[in-house]
Amino acid sequence: MTAPLFRLADATLVEPLVQDFQAWWMTVAPMPASLHLQAYLVPLLKAYLQTPDFHAKAAKDPALSGSSFVGVAPERADEVRALLQRITAAQEDRLQLAESFDEFQTQLLAEAKGQSLEPLYARLPEPLKGLVELVYDYVNRPSMRVHEGLLYRGRHHKTELQSLRIRRLKADAERDSLLTTPRLREAGQLDWKVPFHDARLDKLFSLDLEPRPLEWIRDVLGDAVTSDAELLPLLTEAPQTVSDTWNGPGARVRYVGHACVLVEWKGTSILIDAVVPVRPEKVGPLERMSFADLPRRIDYVLITHSHPDHLDIETLLRLRHRIGTLMVPRSSGALAGDYSPRLLGKALGFRDVLEPYFYESLPLPDGEIIAAPFMGEHGDVAHAKTAWILRVGEERMFFAADSMCVDETTYRDLRRTVGDLHTVFMNTEIEGAPHTWMMEGFFPKKRDRKLEKNRRCRGSNSTEGLRLLELVGARRLFNYAMGLEPWMEHIIGPAATPETPRMKESDLLLATARERGLQAERLQGAQQVHLKP
Repeated sequence: MTAPLFRLADATLVEPLVQDFQAWWMTVAPMPASLHLQAYLVPLLKAYLQTPDFHAKAAKDPALSGSSFVGVAPERADEVRALLQRITAAQEDRLQLAESFDEFQTQLLAEAKGQSLEPLYARLPEPLKGLVELVYDYVNRPSMRVHEGLLYRGRHHKTELQSLRIRRLKADAERDSLLTTPRLREAGQLDWKVPFHDARLDKLFSLDLEPRPLEWIRDVLGDAVTSDAELLPLLTEAPQTVSDTWNGPGARVRYVGHACVLVEWKGTSILIDAVVPVRPEKVGPLERMSFADLPRRIDYVLITHSHPDHLDIETLLRLRHRIGTLMVPRSSGALAGDYSPRLLGKALGFRDVLEPYFYESLPLPDGEIIAAPFMGEHGDVAHAKTAWILRVGEERMFFAADSMCVDETTYRDLRRTVGDLHTVFMNTEIEGAPHTWMMEGFFPKKRDRKLEKNRRCRGSNSTEGLRLLELVGARRLFNYAMGLEPWMEHIIGPAATPETPRMKESDLLLATARERGLQAERLQGAQQVHLKP
């Protein structure tokens, strides 16, 4: 008798964790993770333990979305206390590294005024020795350049703290904030202690494509499974069909949600800003695409920047075995926070990771992928970011993400160099978080904060957006990445309502673009994108 075959159930969620916190670049990349731990996560857990009732209530209040509250029930405070003790013990060297960085950065800013920095090497704190170079910029402002590649090879890259939490998702709303709330284990969940780069992840996620016998699945998960009773609810015998890449006439463009778009062209598939949801047991009316709705092979994944609603480690790990090449923005490495997405991709187990310079291109069949400037959105702080242009035949699509039209010459030159950008995908996130949001660990504690108040991580307003469209010769506008899908709420908070500034600005942008003869639509939920002539 043939053994039954199982695949991952549609509602099975697999969350990558670093010591119970969701994995994103600020918990994985060694130096950012160290600074974030010391300046944010440890103080956050300590604050929760002082007032757990207040935190638990505040974390559920939509009006306080984006604030720093831990959404753990007060009766589980002892578990949070134990987690904090484990974190401070297992990541003691990261905390020491961060404290040393902060301490020496203060000294460097106070003392280095243009004289030689060589004598200061003898005063480097022990945790920093060998890991930084002391440098000036051209106007004698000092800083520390981090040897990031070395950190990935040393003890500060904590692969032993990485794991996957496997569970059924009942509804999108049950996912707590990715940024603030640890994933305490619940009944019915598997906790698989496995580094993110491990090839066994590809075996597990191959179940999205090919069902396997239960014994095969148990062998992959090893000690994480103690009985079939806890494994079987995560699996299903129901058949499903995964399609190959579209090879019909013209390009097929499908919107997955938020900033995630799938473009298929002449047998090649390109996925931009991959954030792909599972199908929970309870779904609303909004259409969604999940992993089985994507092509069997994804030739290229393009990442515009590292905000977790654009670079989602959860999605990247699940798709890794299907992805040919990961294309990420190039960092300068000049600042501790301007980390390398390429090194992160390698640490996540991707073999082929490219980080092209602006205007470099990669050929496609009768087309190309072009890296383009991504202006604004990061509060004037240097950070790896790239907008992407896809040329498919005579059509050019510009994935601008959260770009701001702060320098008209940039977009005028882009059009002159590349040609008309017929279709533009961009958002109108005009409020934006403060430039230090979730990045406080990179900044000196003592500084003049009054000057920073008008620095926001925002995209274009309607006036700037219209000017960008005009400058690049656009015929079509797709207003996207507006935070409207329920599966994004654990990353960016509750969906925007019509009264919010970003939505009002979106309405104005779309209406004016239509008056000017453009095809202009706002995207929400999975759908086919039709490029009208």
